[in-house]
Amino acid sequence: MNISYLHGRQGRAAVAVISLPRLLPLIAAVIAFPYAAQADEDPNAAVELGTITVRANPLGKTADELVQPTTVLSGAELDRKRANTIGETLENEPGISTTDFGPGAGRPVIRGQAGPRVDILENGIGSLDVSDVSPDHAVGIDTAHARQIEVLKGPATLLYGSRASGGIVNVINDRLPVDVTDGLHGSLDAEYGSNGDSRNGTTEIGYGIGHSQFHLDAGARKSEEYDIPGSANVDGSGSQGTLANSRSQAQSGALSYGYIDGGNSVAFAVSTFNTVYGLPAEETAFIDLDQTRYDAQGILNKPLPGIDSIKIRGAYNSYTHIEFEGPGEPGTQFFNKQNDERIEVVHAPILGWRGVFGVQHDFRRFAGVGEEGFVPPTHTLQLGAFLIEERPWAYGKLEAGVRVERDTNKPEEGAALPNRNFTPISASLGSIFNIAKDYHLKLYYSHAQRSPVPEELYSFGPHGATATFERGLNDAKIETANNFEIGLDHHDQRFSWEGNVYYNSINNYLYLAENDQGLNADGSGTPNSDGVADRVDEQGNFDPDSEIRLVNYLQANTRFYGIEGQASYLLIQSPYTLSLRGFGDKVIGELNNGSKLPRVTPARFGVGLDGKYRHYSLNVDYTRVFKQDDIASLETETGGYNMLGFTAAYGFRLSEKALSDSEVYIRGRNLLDDDARRSTSFIKDVAPLPGASVFLGFRLAI
Repeated sequence: MNISYLHGRQGRAAVAVISLPRLLPLIAAVIAFPYAAQADEDPNAAVELGTITVRANPLGKTADELVQPTTVLSGAELDRKRANTIGETLENEPGISTTDFGPGAGRPVIRGQAGPRVDILENGIGSLDVSDVSPDHAVGIDTAHARQIEVLKGPATLLYGSRASGGIVNVINDRLPVDVTDGLHGSLDAEYGSNGDSRNGTTEIGYGIGHSQFHLDAGARKSEEYDIPGSANVDGSGSQGTLANSRSQAQSGALSYGYIDGGNSVAFAVSTFNTVYGLPAEETAFIDLDQTRYDAQGILNKPLPGIDSIKIRGAYNSYTHIEFEGPGEPGTQFFNKQNDERIEVVHAPILGWRGVFGVQHDFRRFAGVGEEGFVPPTHTLQLGAFLIEERPWAYGKLEAGVRVERDTNKPEEGAALPNRNFTPISASLGSIFNIAKDYHLKLYYSHAQRSPVPEELYSFGPHGATATFERGLNDAKIETANNFEIGLDHHDQRFSWEGNVYYNSINNYLYLAENDQGLNADGSGTPNSDGVADRVDEQGNFDPDSEIRLVNYLQANTRFYGIEGQASYLLIQSPYTLSLRGFGDKVIGELNNGSKLPRVTPARFGVGLDGKYRHYSLNVDYTRVFKQDDIASLETETGGYNMLGFTAAYGFRLSEKALSDSEVYIRGRNLLDDDARRSTSFIKDVAPLPGASVFLGFRLAI
């Protein structure tokens, strides 16, 4: 196998090569000579799965033990759903979709909430990028190295602050070790995809000796312009059969060290992420992103009487991305230097209450320089203190918490914009009721406040990737959300299901919407309302023939409410296993006057079959995404579509000491070759999803 890449600024081409023909003899060899564990072992025997701890919660709980609805992807399920972006990886989980800006950028949408309301974390610390500023900006985390992805749905402001008012996504990898695994272990992954000639390769190596654990990882991927079922534009125009300017490539790597002594540990890591990807809404524009990140973590186990643990985490980064107008034509540059630190102290029970208290500090130095620097350079400081407590009671468990925060935004001198300071206060109260042996009822209420962020306050200028001219709201107020949730679940060895209904009332909700006033961006001109979204040129002058839409940040009282659920049933257990599963969700986002909000996820349902016989497995998935016609004024409808996919795999062990299974697999996505467009995307009318795709790959683990 040959994996290499060359990359440089000024539009020089990036190269990443994975030679598939050279992989075929290796694939044949590992299939022919797999490791057999024991002759009398039944590969289909039911096994007791280990519990999966949600590490985004410092009290060490599983998803079932948390009052707040939580989704966790790990193991084979994560491998099957893994995609280039975090949003695409999670998009078929109940209540979760993705913003979608082509193959290079996609941020999760949780119950209709996106952007600065969904905080993306790596090992419990922010991603430190600028993906929350605009949907065309990629998240600075490579999903190839993820070992677990956790999603807390609904406000998570208590632990993670104002930017988590819609939820958090925590990506766990092995870069901050807390355990020693003796000896040398590692893995090698490679994959080839038919659509867009995509090639992916990832390797991870760990070595443990004594109290020391070393870790190294690296990854590279590249894809060309991908095939689509018909026309790029929804009106039948644009490129045919291939989505123009949809190339992407990325490289990532990390080196880390951990010293572990019992329950005490300290770890350090340095990592890099680079990606270059086209912006399909523009003919030749692309983004070149570079991030270097430094992480540290220290854990003390029972350091003092009454204290169970103290965890200190911090990260610092240097981030740059350039938006090129074309090869060799650098345009706007975005810079972000940010440091995020937090301390969590878990105390022993006091009068039956056990909990965690802590503080968080986040300082961000952001600048956008160039013609499309629509947000002025701004320094943002966040200071927060939080307390979360829980205690068992006769019917289950009670949980309560509070957080107080101070957020400041200071534009650079000369910007003629006001400093804005906010003090959001959030609180929550919830309970789990054990109503029967395998049934749990969960009630949850949260009062979550969110401070406006710089792009909502200070934006003024053209943004080519979204074809908009954005205007901020300088006097925006704090958002206040009151979220009510009811969940019911049942889990046993054969039949499991869970469902949630929620109602989220948000006062002073900030959202981006089109105009119909016929004025220039600065408010000058003669009013002319004609029922069509206003267009302006790059200087903000009214121009009905322009492709640039004039959009404003507005505030209004809104409500989001919906339902979501999933279920699985074990149809056959022996001599092979066969399970049936399904999910569905629906969210409605609207102003209190009944007007709909833009870019809301449509209703969906999905079904799947999971089969396994000895070392062979097969998964088949079908998802129906319905038409989105509950739309905002001046927004266009989005057609429904069908997604059919499968994964067939052969698993084996290369050695008794291997930490995980090896496998070879073939996967298919969008096998119906449907014209699919996500209603949550700014560019849905000009950039459909990839057509039918088949992937061949393997994973070797030692």
